[in-house]
Amino acid sequence: MSKKLNHENYAVGWICPLEVEQIAALSMLDEKHERLKQPPSDHNVYNLGEIAGHNVVIAGLPITGNTSTAAVVTQMRNTFPNLKFGLLVGIGGGVPVKTDEGMIRLGHVVVSKPTDGHSGAIQYDHGKAKVGEFERTGALAPPPAILLNAAQDLAVDRAMSRKDPLDENIKRIDTSIRGLRKFKCPGTAHDHLYKPSYIHPKPGVPYHEAGCDHSQRVERPIDEDEESYIAVHRGTIASGEMVIKDATVRDLQATQYNLLCFETEAAGALVDFPCLVVRGISDYCDSHKNDKWHGYAAAVAAAYARQLFFHMPVSEVKSYISEITEKNIHHVKLRQDDKDRQNILNWLTEVDYGLQQSDCLSRRQPGTGRWLVETTQYQTWLDTDQGVLFCPGIPGAGKTILTSIMIEELTRHFSDDPDIGIAYLYCDFRQQDQQQTQDLLAGLLKQLSQCRSSLPEKVNSLYNQHKQRQTRPLLHEISEALRSVIAIYSRVFIIIDAIDECQEARGNRARFLKEIFNLRASCKANVFATSRFVPDIRDKFDGHPSLEIRASEEDIQRYLEGHMAELRPFVTRAENRKLLEEIVHVISHTVDGMFLLAQIYLGLLSDKTTTTKIRNALKQFQNQKLKFGDGQMLEALTDAYKQTMDRINSQKPDLRQLAIQVLSWITCAKRPLTKWELQHALAIEAGDPALDSDNMPQVEDILSVCAGLVTTDEESGIIRLVHYTTQEYFEETKSHWFPGAETNITETCVTYLSFDNFGASFCSTKEHLWARLQSNILYDYAARNWGYHAREASTQAVQRIISLLNDEVKISGCSHVMEDTNRGPKPRLFKNVVGLHLAAYFGLVQVSMILLETGHDANAKDIYGWTPLSRAAERGNEEVVKLLLAKDKVDMESENTWLAKPLSISVDRGHEEVVKLLLEHGADPNSGGWGLWRPLWYAAWRGHIAITKLLLDKGANPNFQIPSRSYGQRNPLSLAIEGGHEDIVKLLLEAGADPNPKMNYYDRTSLPSALVKGYEPTVKLLLYRGPHIDNRHDYHKRTPLSYAAANGRKTMVKLLLETDGIDLDSEDSNGRTPLSYAAENGHESVVRLLLTKKEVSPDKADTLNGRTPLHYAAENGRDRINKLLLATGKPNPDPTAGYQKRTPLSFPAEKGHGRVVKLLLAQEKVDPDFKDRYNVYTPLYYAAENGHDMVVRLLLATGRVNLDVKRSRGKIILECAEIMGHKVVVKLLLTADRPRS
Repeated sequence: MSKKLNHENYAVGWICPLEVEQIAALSMLDEKHERLKQPPSDHNVYNLGEIAGHNVVIAGLPITGNTSTAAVVTQMRNTFPNLKFGLLVGIGGGVPVKTDEGMIRLGHVVVSKPTDGHSGAIQYDHGKAKVGEFERTGALAPPPAILLNAAQDLAVDRAMSRKDPLDENIKRIDTSIRGLRKFKCPGTAHDHLYKPSYIHPKPGVPYHEAGCDHSQRVERPIDEDEESYIAVHRGTIASGEMVIKDATVRDLQATQYNLLCFETEAAGALVDFPCLVVRGISDYCDSHKNDKWHGYAAAVAAAYARQLFFHMPVSEVKSYISEITEKNIHHVKLRQDDKDRQNILNWLTEVDYGLQQSDCLSRRQPGTGRWLVETTQYQTWLDTDQGVLFCPGIPGAGKTILTSIMIEELTRHFSDDPDIGIAYLYCDFRQQDQQQTQDLLAGLLKQLSQCRSSLPEKVNSLYNQHKQRQTRPLLHEISEALRSVIAIYSRVFIIIDAIDECQEARGNRARFLKEIFNLRASCKANVFATSRFVPDIRDKFDGHPSLEIRASEEDIQRYLEGHMAELRPFVTRAENRKLLEEIVHVISHTVDGMFLLAQIYLGLLSDKTTTTKIRNALKQFQNQKLKFGDGQMLEALTDAYKQTMDRINSQKPDLRQLAIQVLSWITCAKRPLTKWELQHALAIEAGDPALDSDNMPQVEDILSVCAGLVTTDEESGIIRLVHYTTQEYFEETKSHWFPGAETNITETCVTYLSFDNFGASFCSTKEHLWARLQSNILYDYAARNWGYHAREASTQAVQRIISLLNDEVKISGCSHVMEDTNRGPKPRLFKNVVGLHLAAYFGLVQVSMILLETGHDANAKDIYGWTPLSRAAERGNEEVVKLLLAKDKVDMESENTWLAKPLSISVDRGHEEVVKLLLEHGADPNSGGWGLWRPLWYAAWRGHIAITKLLLDKGANPNFQIPSRSYGQRNPLSLAIEGGHEDIVKLLLEAGADPNPKMNYYDRTSLPSALVKGYEPTVKLLLYRGPHIDNRHDYHKRTPLSYAAANGRKTMVKLLLETDGIDLDSEDSNGRTPLSYAAENGHESVVRLLLTKKEVSPDKADTLNGRTPLHYAAENGRDRINKLLLATGKPNPDPTAGYQKRTPLSFPAEKGHGRVVKLLLAQEKVDPDFKDRYNVYTPLYYAAENGHDMVVRLLLATGRVNLDVKRSRGKIILECAEIMGHKVVVKLLLTADRPRS
């Protein structure tokens, strides 16, 4: 039975694009392993096995080319986290030159090796197309040292051996099997090299059938011993997107860069994955290429690759991996095996920005975008704490791809440091409902939390607090948790792409940017952001460094050269080289730094069948440039969209209809669609009783008919418009291009939900629902969104909607999906739902009117007590609320299962007009809600100031408290303070709210909570309203000053110090003072303030551990605060603390805080060799045990430390350091001057 290992057990990747190469690779395995499960986003096919004790992952490619290779490598490395290098093995085209191993011939092997200043591989189609020449730029990463050493050792071994191991390896392929005969060596009789000027007479026909002129062959004598010897040539290999079939091009490039071989995959892998490239020579890169040598060339390459493993000791490979991953093995890319952990992370947000990052990188044209990370502005930002870099750019300039490149660069730069946090957001106009401020901050929180070996406690507590009540955290709670997690890291980088696509409505974008800048200021985070040129966004970054993003001409040329295969085949023929250069030159000079426009222009050339038609189109592009001028390329882009639509409309009727359907669905969709959902949608005809799978168009056709305006994200399966500006264009023009789109989509969704099979039975369990969703791809989208489309549809869809809403079973299934059952462990059973519930929920006024007229009950309750009125109130559907309130006997005080009434629900959601309507119709402003919460509570908690005023004007009680320890006896004022809603605090105080309410069952009042949150204006208000508030303490005897000092609120500490009668040195229940907390948390400015007061003792020990402020500051590496404390001359620099009798020096020695150790050693009274109460642990012992070599050096330099201290089990300091693997410390101890045991 084959072995089954874990993903982490595989160390070496083997990439082989073609089928013939994969067969050869599999034949080289000593043992094949059982396949492992893969993430849903990984579409690669892996073969696993073992060679010479090494565990190997073999991956093929769906298509050849650098882009495909890059995508495969990215997915492979995500799935197998310990893959640190690989072998790129297969066939290539040889350059017929002479090396130290003789002339390069068919069946030989070429291996990459750094030579002549090159890394071993270059990308030959990267560079600038100039008139009459092509200037190559850029280079690729060199092979890792471990593979270069193995290649060198193998060469020596072969040279000294009588028997060639490669011959033995080739024999592993049994060519007597019919399917493996292609791997036989064709022999030198079939190895023919023709003169570069001689063109193969019949393309695609082998030389012996094409009648090639024998006189045009290049004679190359061959020695007898060369006949069967597999020569291995080492040097530079060229990689590119286009297959070279022109001997003149081959020789021109080879001469310039000393090339030995050409191939088409290495550049994609070598962007960020160290590889050795191994190529068996199957042709000479000329027009005489044929497949005869493919099998044998693949075999010799695989044979060579196999033999390399015998020259890489397994221990050396493990050591190599260990060196790279030693520091972050427990912190980066941890497997998410813990179900509870993953549930919590997904509860924060289900958005996976990693998928977008991978997709962006896979779409990057290799070699482009490096200019950004090489700029002075970027390097300065990278090296500066709290740095900000704002990068605005025109639409389509490549901002998102550049952001992904920068994220990848950051990740690589800090890959060995788990204390550096990197989190990023891709704002997306299609996902604005999922990208409110709290959602975006939750995305940052999720990323920074999942990179820790265990989830931060703050995240766990946030989850436990809300999950039980099935509530979502508020903005200030997420913000507080995020600050707590950021504090775990030494540095954090926050990257935000496309801020302009973040929803602006209701101040969301401004609020988000405010939160980000607050994080930067309070947590010392670096911020990088991109955006279009939007004035209010630019104003937010005013005063910070900025760098305009504009695609370089060189990058645009690389992109164009990499996509020439999209044009008609005649363009890329050798004789049309000047036309190709002309296309690149004209487009790159007319798009004014806009990648997107270059892409669309290339698409407009894709159907041109003659050189004249291409040149006419190029002339038109140039005229557009002249017409609109520099800086006005958005107009040119709009015109290009119109031209593309004209091209789409000129297609045959069926193709045109398909394109219009696709574009209208994607444009009008309420969320991003997957390609599978769209296929199902396009297959449906209005009124169908079931899905006709034979009517489903292929994805290739969907993309083809849309002329480049639609693309798919391979990682997520999302099908989308090619750019944000495409969406904007169609939103402005959809009434012209797609009249009736919303009606058609409504009818499609309603038809789908009305399928016969959905009326068979209720979805009584979550498993039943999930099974339905999996087997009916469009069901989720249709159930959640049909009503939104119906609001914008014409009346022709009404009758079909009424028919659906009168079917209890079918609408129950819709409701089940709408309530998002993924969030709870148990399914909700949506029985008793009536059609009026859904009509009210979606705000369908005409449909609601018809249902009421035909007998639907306005007070009908579902199983959870929701009425149509409460559903309309929840969604803010004002017109439906009016319609329902006009009905006799509608119950405004009806409660659902959670005791929530329509008024409380609408207040909680912030629907001011609905609140006003309900109050005008007599709703009670003091009626209960969830857990007996009153409407005013919700308004204060959520920060709805206008609604708060409405409720107070209608008589809401500002001092109502619930006498329950569960809710901490909170009232509206305490909730407004906790949420940071200053205007509401002021309103409530003016309305007579008690300024001293208890915030929770720890007896904390409102002032400490405001101080903890840092709400300065609120603190001033409370101090003004409550003159005797200053020295009140809570259950833990902590005063407002204690909280302000602990949280570094300098301005507020100053305010409190100016208040008469305050106790500056108050002790809490553990004997800790405000100074003790400020020193521990590193708040230098607060420490300075407190030390100016004579009442503050800088040397007071607490009653819990006997530690002084000096102890706390030293343990946490606060060297500047230690200096301040010692400068007073009052603290004892060497006091012992607690039952362990530890001195301040022992803590920074244990934690590795070298600056603090140096400062304390400079104090005359400090004993560097003080032993704790067990007479065992000294500062040197702590430092050596934890591997802090700098601290060990400082202690040894004193000449006053004993190296022979033993622990209870007899281990001396040296032995302990050896056991812990701290090699540098061991060396320091061995060479120390003091005598040792």
